[in-house]
Amino acid sequence: MYPGDARSKWPPTLRTDRRVVHYWDETRVIGRLYLPRLPAMTDRRATATLRPTGDALWDAFFLYPPGGGWEDPVPLPIRWGYPIMVTRDQLRSEVDGLVQK
Repeated sequence: MYPGDARSKWPPTLRTDRRVVHYWDETRVIGRLYLPRLPAMTDRRATATLRPTGDALWDAFFLYPPGGGWEDPVPLPIRWGYPIMVTRDQLRSEVDGLVQK
């Protein structure tokens, strides 16, 4: 994670849509789980996705189909991207497409 990040620094007004869920993974459990599994998701990555570095994946988005559940070792997303600031346009487009369905 980025040096100096802290849960207390995230303003609660940042996520105003009730469908948005944000989790804070201080110990990077999920990021460490996803990182080695990204090659299996290559065909689902956002076009501008960069190659992640470090020991955990963070600052990424994952979109899942409605009604999906957790699958071991990790569920396959419809689309994912890293980092969010680079892939945000595709994230917006994908979310708009899901909302319109």
